[in-house]
Amino acid sequence: MQHLNRSFAACLIGLTASMLPWPSVSAESNARLGTNLTEVNDYSSQVPFIDAFKQSREWYTQRDGVFDTEEAARLQLDTNGWLRTLAPTAGAAVQYTRVCTLVFSMGAVVGGPMAGKLPYPAGHWTVRFDGRGTLSYSLAGRINAAVSTVPGTEVITVTPQEPGIQICITDIDSTDPIRNIRLYAPGMEARAVAGEVFASDLLARLQGFSAVRFMDWQRTNNSVQSDFSKRALPTDARYTSERGVPIEVMVDLANRLRLQPWFNMPQPATDAFVTAFATLVRDRLANTLPVYVEYSNEIWNDQFSQGRRINDEGVAQFSGRPGSDFDKRLNRFGERTAQICQLWRAAFGTQADRVRCVMAGQAANSYVAETALNCPLSTLAPCRAKGIVGLAIAPYIGDHIGLPDFEATVAGWTADADGGLNRLFNEMNTGTELKYEGLSGMPIVRTRISAHAKLAAEQNVALLAYEGGQHLTGVGAPANNTAINTLMDAANRDSRMGTLYAGYLQDWSNAGGGLFMHFSDVGIYSRFGRWGALELVTQTTSPKYDALQVFAQTAAEGTANCVFAWVERSFPTLFTPAATSTQRLKPFYFRSYGSGAAATFLATNWPEQRLMALGPATGGQVFDAGHVNDFAVGASCP
Repeated sequence: MQHLNRSFAACLIGLTASMLPWPSVSAESNARLGTNLTEVNDYSSQVPFIDAFKQSREWYTQRDGVFDTEEAARLQLDTNGWLRTLAPTAGAAVQYTRVCTLVFSMGAVVGGPMAGKLPYPAGHWTVRFDGRGTLSYSLAGRINAAVSTVPGTEVITVTPQEPGIQICITDIDSTDPIRNIRLYAPGMEARAVAGEVFASDLLARLQGFSAVRFMDWQRTNNSVQSDFSKRALPTDARYTSERGVPIEVMVDLANRLRLQPWFNMPQPATDAFVTAFATLVRDRLANTLPVYVEYSNEIWNDQFSQGRRINDEGVAQFSGRPGSDFDKRLNRFGERTAQICQLWRAAFGTQADRVRCVMAGQAANSYVAETALNCPLSTLAPCRAKGIVGLAIAPYIGDHIGLPDFEATVAGWTADADGGLNRLFNEMNTGTELKYEGLSGMPIVRTRISAHAKLAAEQNVALLAYEGGQHLTGVGAPANNTAINTLMDAANRDSRMGTLYAGYLQDWSNAGGGLFMHFSDVGIYSRFGRWGALELVTQTTSPKYDALQVFAQTAAEGTANCVFAWVERSFPTLFTPAATSTQRLKPFYFRSYGSGAAATFLATNWPEQRLMALGPATGGQVFDAGHVNDFAVGASCP
């Protein structure tokens, strides 16, 4: 921070009137940018934790010649997921002779600027564990026996390769079993001992975003979580189970970067679960941050079990009432969203206004959100009046291009000299190649955003995006079409994708859209999608990521200007006369008050977004007041 303070002071010393105004977001714009986080699993290229074992695969059973004997159900584990003994539970004889896990099982990136790369470094990694037993290492990791002489500490030499580092328990003392295994990259153990949980690359890639949605970290889709006593805990062996990442860890990430968290309540969650979850967040989250709350995820989408379960609940609850089964699903969804919102607000008590409850809709069909917000069949009608402040959609671009109906046409594009990129981008921008439903590409996206902006205004709620971005992925047969997959990969790495994103996000802002949560942060491209703004967490630039960062910076200026105005109102004797424009001196943007030795400056920097002041009242020293988001709620800023 001392370096930052010196930089700010040095930039402002000798400031002249020749500085040009820095264009700001209009006062009417509420647009801000957040991101979804990719699911934590053993093949995620997000690599979020310093202790890489937290990203390990759930235990599998193995013997010579058989990678997985598929007898994991017979293992005896403690409540945190550690192996108690190699002996199986009672029953028939088993085949396995060791119990194993994998870390970093992802394949290397295929094609593009990151081709051949993996997101973890080579070198000497440290393994620490409690208890007694024997570990073995293979594939990308090999024991360095010469320096692994201290019980409970071993050094392995890692050479990044598919399918990652395999760690096996080959012997265990059941009276003092091996547990609390930690796996540290070179030089990382000291940071863990100092209390840091999150990998530095993850923290760096999230800089600049204002919010983070934990839907996939929570394993929201198809969730069976209903009992809070069985939730994920920080002491769990790993965070890759169906329980997901512990609440404490998610809140700590939000606090660490002053990101506004967005949580999804599991569909099966009881009132007690919801209240306990909300209470834990209230007690642990920085009291300057708001929290977004959504019920489940995409309940209209039968790809996930939660929609079908809510459908069954609605049909049973509203039996004999008018409307289709789907209408009853939407009414039950709206009602349960309202109930969850009330539980969260009650848990927060006098801080209830920090809770920002969201009703999710379907971008392609505004009837979904309209019915859920009004919930006419429910005794809580209208459900929007029970604390709902946002209507959220997922206005994806190009989600039709991978449909089976267009496989032959899109595959035909790939025979063009440029591999089909011109036609694909023309379709995404204008919708004139495929003419899906008479309107596709950005024209249909704008229509969907506009329809929901109108609905949000009518319902007196903000328009948000719970997800969004490009949606180039094959559905059915096209998902296995090599030519189409190659085209979609190339499009996501093409500079025109960045240009498309820039216009798309500006359209969102122009329509009155608020917080936009891109899907997603980091992920290797595959036939299942190209969701990551970056392919590896070690990557620092891409057309999508760069466009997101530019929009995030522009949107952050809007929040900063709102906070600047609040500071001016709150301390009129220090910051007067009130400024009408913001100036730029990279990486700072600021307002100035007075002149000469009496001049006072108010500034923020990018991407750290610290609020700072410099002037006579600060003794000529830079005063760092904290993160801009720490002031946004109190200043009534987006």
